[in-house]
Amino acid sequence: MDLQKSQLDQLSRLLQSSMTTSKEISDISGEDKITVTLLTVGCTLAVAGL
Repeated sequence: MDLQKSQLDQLSRLLQSSMTTSKEISDISGEDKITVTLLTVGCTLAVAGL
């Protein structure tokens, strides 16, 4: 059970990091925040292998 909780914590931190990154990208680029967020989270999950 601890291993699963650890994995969920890592996934949570990874997704939170991608949300922060997407916000920064949208602020810099001026693109729509929802579009940038979806692309960033999608890329993050693809790299994570989910």
